[in-house]
Amino acid sequence: MVSSARPGSERSVIAASAETLLLRTLLALVGFGASVLLSRGLGPQGRGEYYLPVIAAATMVALGKLGFDQMNVYLFGSRGIAADRLSGQNGLVALVMGGLGPLTLLLAAAGLPGVFAGTSLSLLMLVGLSIPFTLHTQFSAGLLTLTGEVTWQFRAALLAGVVQLGGLAALWALGWLAVGSALALHVLNALLTWLVIVWALGQQEQSWVRWDPQLLRETVRHSALLHLGFVLFFLHLRLDMFMVKVMVGPTALGLYSLAVILAETVLLPTDSLTIAVLPRQVGNTLPEAATLALRVARANVLLALGVAVIWTAVGMGAIRIVFGAAFADAYGPLVGLLPGMVFLGMQRVCGGPALRAGKPGRITGIYALSLLCNIALNLVWIPRWGPLGASLASSVSYGAGAVMFLAWMARLAGAPLFASLVPRRSDWQVLWRAALQGTQFVQHTLATKAGAVGR
Repeated sequence: MVSSARPGSERSVIAASAETLLLRTLLALVGFGASVLLSRGLGPQGRGEYYLPVIAAATMVALGKLGFDQMNVYLFGSRGIAADRLSGQNGLVALVMGGLGPLTLLLAAAGLPGVFAGTSLSLLMLVGLSIPFTLHTQFSAGLLTLTGEVTWQFRAALLAGVVQLGGLAALWALGWLAVGSALALHVLNALLTWLVIVWALGQQEQSWVRWDPQLLRETVRHSALLHLGFVLFFLHLRLDMFMVKVMVGPTALGLYSLAVILAETVLLPTDSLTIAVLPRQVGNTLPEAATLALRVARANVLLALGVAVIWTAVGMGAIRIVFGAAFADAYGPLVGLLPGMVFLGMQRVCGGPALRAGKPGRITGIYALSLLCNIALNLVWIPRWGPLGASLASSVSYGAGAVMFLAWMARLAGAPLFASLVPRRSDWQVLWRAALQGTQFVQHTLATKAGAVGR
């Protein structure tokens, strides 16, 4: 387990947050290194050609989840379904839907020639191999988090990321780095991550594949609307990339994809805290979970704004020095996305209570409205301003979605919305105390591991 403290206690949350932030930061650094090599080796157009199949495969994964990963929160937290039963069902869905994923990807390429123009079917099939492994990884990682193993998924991703980074460095040094070879390493990353995750499942003696008709019927009965909602949310996060590619080309997609990756580093501290408090949110009453969501949302505002200010100040210089002058135009979209990342940091902490409330129609409605807002703005702003228009559209629509979720949390908590979201002096004090305790935890962890290596 991540901590010897009582699960959900302040000490365990701080420890889990600190370890999660450390691992996610290391993972971000590894991903940053991989992004630099891809950008330097492929250029803006090649980067766009690389990311299109990756985004397409990720879309197939989102479609293939059927809402089961979100339903696990409800079934485990509100219905008390055993983790072993959920794990077996996860494996069944990953096997069936993962097998259909590559075929669906090819059908999408045939049906949307404007989107996939210039992308070979062989590359799509290659990246399609990652779909079943990624599905099972995401299902299993979420279940491990619910059972208290908050950081294992990041350890797995870090190990696989280091291998991928090493492979990219070798290809770049040898002059063999191309879109196809980079995608092959992407698939290898997915496979290695899956292997480490399923090892953890084996340690917990959870089922891999299990036919459980009663549980399957109950899950499907509740998951349809929920699945639609989270597919809409995924499209909200990534549909603009397809629109940028269609409207202004692969070079613009290469610039915009870099801006997105850099902007999403704002979520490193906020998501770390959000993930760490999830076990507490499924272990208390719904009003308590909503109250905690509002409290963490205030903390996330402070954390996200700090990172956003840093990117605004150093972003242009960092992009030019690290990625090259060819990517300088990614700075505008980066800055345009930063307010949206602050809103996302506030919204994501609402996920646990929203799922526990058992109202998938409301979740889907919020995601539908915010996605429609995003599409409408993109149709106007991308032709006018290119990737910058897409980033501004995302920030506006993310803000709209966050306000709707936070208003829901305020009603569940029985608290006024505005007063619940204004940062307080106590929030600064909590963050400062958490930073000190988290630093001590990380120092102790590193010292312990260094001592073990020395012995």
